[in-house]
Amino acid sequence: MKIKPEQIDRLVDRLLKNYRAKDIIVLKMNEATVRAKIVEIITKNFREEDAIEDEARKVLAAHAREARETDNQKMFVLIKQKLAKKKGFVL
Repeated sequence: MKIKPEQIDRLVDRLLKNYRAKDIIVLKMNEATVRAKIVEIITKNFREEDAIEDEARKVLAAHAREARETDNQKMFVLIKQKLAKKKGFVL
């Protein structure tokens, strides 16, 4: 899934705002450091998912002839789920 840096920033803003409002977190370091770490983690997660999607597309393409009569989107989702599970990645 492609996501823009601005979208990640908005997501981080919402997370921090909502977590603070519900007293789920109390920052023990400056907010900029916490924000940077959250952005890093979210960005890494999306990169990992993109890599899994790329691999799923390659697997699907490699078996395209065999799977002519199946729905490519359903096959893509199934392949992606299996790859993610194999890698221990939660979709």
